[in-house]
Amino acid sequence: MSTDDRKRGVIRLRGPRPPAGTEPRDPARAEPPPPPARTEPPPPPARTGPPRLPATVRTPVPGGAEPSPQHPPLLTGRAPRARFGGRGTLQANLNWLPDAGADLNLCCLVAFRDGTARVVQALADDYGSLTEWPYISLDHDDRTGDSSDGETLRVDLARGALFERLLFFVYIYEGAADFRRLGASVTVTAPGDPGCRILLDDSPQSAVACAIALVTPDTEGVTVCREVRWFTGRPDVIIHEQVDRAYGFGMDWFPASKPPLPPRDARRRRHP
Repeated sequence: MSTDDRKRGVIRLRGPRPPAGTEPRDPARAEPPPPPARTEPPPPPARTGPPRLPATVRTPVPGGAEPSPQHPPLLTGRAPRARFGGRGTLQANLNWLPDAGADLNLCCLVAFRDGTARVVQALADDYGSLTEWPYISLDHDDRTGDSSDGETLRVDLARGALFERLLFFVYIYEGAADFRRLGASVTVTAPGDPGCRILLDDSPQSAVACAIALVTPDTEGVTVCREVRWFTGRPDVIIHEQVDRAYGFGMDWFPASKPPLPPRDARRRRHP
């Protein structure tokens, strides 16, 4: 030990360095605790029903027939025309109220490109034919409106090059003074087209016939144009001739008649 009087400092000896990773942490610099683990929601249950189809996919109909709308669009004075393709059969179906007790006749005047003309109608049994000339036919004569199918004209569109124009018209053969309470309408359809409907509900008093629609073929199909042109009866000119003169088909006409209907009660007993 030294015996001089000099002041001496205190020397602190550093102990051995602790192993790496065991140094004490500064509380002020402590790291935040780790965030809690995220739990993912369970996946939705698997669909057990049929797969959802895109909006543009149309479900096929058995037999290949396309579904038709319940009410085809109406042709009106502001929108009088409809277009149809040139394939298949063009159909014009007439229906009216079964309790009206009226006999309506659906007819077709046709002008051919060779200059000839023809009428297809029930009167005088001019029902035509769909498989041979004139390639237009009427299915039957509904004398009372009781048939749920009404009356239907059919036109073979594959023969469209033969036709210059066609006129669908209807007249009252018997049983009603005019069209005002008959609830008549005509629906025109063709394969692959939505069709169109023409109401015959604006009849003036004493109108006994109506030119329904004019059909004009071209190379790509036909145009159906709503006419709804009314005719009143004249004692000196039969109704067919009045319609013909208005549209210029140039046919010769003569009176004809149908056999009388049996009494309505007898018809009911025959067709319960």
